Amino acid sequence: MNTILLLVHDDAGLTSRLRAAVDVAGALDATLLCLDLTIPIASIGADPLFGPMVLEPDTATEAVLAARAELDRSGLRYDWIERRGELAHELAQVAPLADLVVLSSPKDLLFPAMHKAIGETLVHADKPVLAVPGTAAGMQLHGEALLLWDGSQGANDAMLAAMPLLRRAASVTVLEIDDGSLGVPAFKCTEYLSERGIRHHLRHDPAFGEKAGFVIREAIEGIKPAYVVMGGYGHARLVEGLFGGVTERLLNDCPFPLFIKH
Repeated sequence: MNTILLLVHDDAGLTSRLRAAVDVAGALDATLLCLDLTIPIASIGADPLFGPMVLEPDTATEAVLAARAELDRSGLRYDWIERRGELAHELAQVAPLADLVVLSSPKDLLFPAMHKAIGETLVHADKPVLAVPGTAAGMQLHGEALLLWDGSQGANDAMLAAMPLLRRAASVTVLEIDDGSLGVPAFKCTEYLSERGIRHHLRHDPAFGEKAGFVIREAIEGIKPAYVVMGGYGHARLVEGLFGGVTERLLNDCPFPLFIKH
């Protein structure tokens, strides 16, 4: 990962996005590509999730300036792009320049609506997304990672895309979720990790239907991973930014950064 795209916009998730992006870029010696986005008033008014929490222009400017000052202090390489437009559209224009896109988890964010932006980036830009909850205080790349495995191509693609992060993890717990349609078994995943010298643990859980979500949440609560890696999990596909099944619940509820690859 040489370039990491960071959304710079004054909203409830800016601080957590910034801290996670700085941690990842610092660990990988990557360049941050900062998208300083101004969303027009007309776009705001058209958003059904828009509420009274949007800040005044002066406050927004102060937040963006503070973020840039923090980047200056970090000593990291970064490029700054100023754009004006709708979030998902502007991300689609810039995301092809990056190897990873850092956005916020949708939970508790009235504006901007992240579901569509995450979906568009995953499906149309074909880039992995790091969805960071607003409560995250950075990202501990040397902690334990949780890799969700259902034997699908999506799970395999997510693992491969996350390898620069997984190589730095203290260990990786591979959680195999078997709903009776398991494709590639998890031991193939752990063999791949072993060949690259990555410490790992394998946990197998049969889970059918809605139970998969409960099993995953239980594992997250028990392990408390530094971050979670997953494909577009479950059988529901991401269409026009609308999520289904386990993926949506994790995006809304996971208290740790979520690395997703479609």
